[in-house]
This record gives sequence, structure tokens and C-alpha cells, in this order.
Amino acid sequence: MSIPPGPPPSHEPYPQQGPYGQPGQPAPYGGPQGWYAPQAPQKNNALAIVAFVMSLVCAIPLVPLILGIVALSQIRKRGEKGKGFAVAAIVIHGVTIAFYGILLILGLSGALDEGSSAQRDTSGQVTASGSVKVSDIRKGDCFNTNGDLAEYQDEDGGEASFSVRVVPCDQAHEGEAYAVFNLDNGTYPGTEKVTALAEEKCAGTLLTDYVGKDPKLAEKLEVYYYFPQAATWALGDREVTCFLGDSSGARTGSVRATGS
Repeated sequence: MSIPPGPPPSHEPYPQQGPYGQPGQPAPYGGPQGWYAPQAPQKNNALAIVAFVMSLVCAIPLVPLILGIVALSQIRKRGEKGKGFAVAAIVIHGVTIAFYGILLILGLSGALDEGSSAQRDTSGQVTASGSVKVSDIRKGDCFNTNGDLAEYQDEDGGEASFSVRVVPCDQAHEGEAYAVFNLDNGTYPGTEKVTALAEEKCAGTLLTDYVGKDPKLAEKLEVYYYFPQAATWALGDREVTCFLGDSSGARTGSVRATGS
């Protein structure tokens, strides 16, 4: 009896188990494979930066505040950077407005006036020099301003202080008030209209009734006036004070004509 031969030996190697799975299959690596677009960097909101810069240089009132609020709205909608700049602009300009508001109130109330108050006799004439608010200047008062009258020579005038120092007219002084009157109530008509009304009335009979018609006097002295601005108008200021001054220096004695 013979045993039939077995199948010829195979020369092909047995498939080997790879270390990462079955042969020919991709090895897993944390999940599905794919392409991912890089995220675009956030941009700074330009309006927020402009508002911040304007708040530092004390630009046009309220503009930095408005720009900061608009910038915050844009940042929320667009996902931009710059919230810190916008918030800082709002805070800085808000503090600035509050600061100048307090100064204005203190100035109008006379709390910032320097020195003692002026003294007057029973007729109202100044007997001892002292500081008074511009709104407390009376007809016939002689006074010294806190600035040079030459600064007010141009058509636009100049920024006047809230107070002056009144003195007896026989002492050296820069100005002498010859008329005080109020403008009509209503909404503020604008600086151009107010100055036109003040100039027209101050240069009329109010002047000649006070000084007479001495032509030499007109050559030496200039007409000036204090007038209400928008901020003081809102607080009830309607007063215009007309006065004569010599921009070349102080003078002594009153220019008031006898009997005026």
C-alpha cells in the first residue's frame, strides 16, 4: 500500500498581520482625514482707533463719544478687534466733558474768582478793587481784564474769562463799561447774529450818550463787548456789556461825559 504524495509545497509566504491592521488598509489616525482652511486673523476696527486718538487730543466735542459707540456696534457685528480702544475713547471723552462742565459751572458761579470781592458805595460806585463776574459788571465800572485787549482785535474776537477785576476809575484800568443790556429770549440765534446785534447797539447812541461827541476820544479808544455764547445762553445768560478800552495800555480817569 502506498500513500499518495501530498500537494506540492507552496512558495508564497503567508500573509502577515501588520502592526496597524490588515494589509492594504489605511491605519486610523484620530478620525476622518480632510483639508481645513486656516482661520483669517481678526482686523482692528478703524473707527475705534480714530475715536481713541480724538479723545486724547480733545477734538470736536462729543465726536469721540459718538464714534466710540458706533465702533462698539460694528465690532459686535463684524467680530473685529478694538473693543478696548472704543471703550477707552468713550470713558476718556466722557471724563473730559464732565471736567469742562464742572469748570464752566464753577466759573459762572464765581467760585473760581481770585481775591476779594469789590466794594461799592451807596450809589454803586466802586470804592475798593476786587474780582467780579463779567455778568456783574455795571455801567460806569472801570476794570482790568485777565488778558490783553489786543487779542480781541480781529473780527472773531477772543475767548473772554468769566471774571474781571473792577477798580476805582482813578486807578489804572484797561476798560470802562458804558452800557449793559439784555438780548431777547428764545433759542440761541448763533454767534454771528449775537455779535451783530451787540455791535449794532453798542456803537449807537449808547456810546455817544455816555462819552459825548469828542472826536479825539474816539481815536484813542476802541469799542468792545462781552456777549453770551451758546453754553452760557443755555444757562440763562442774555446780557451784553459794552465797554471802551485802549489796547495800547491802561489809562486812568473816566471817559464819562458830565451829566451822562
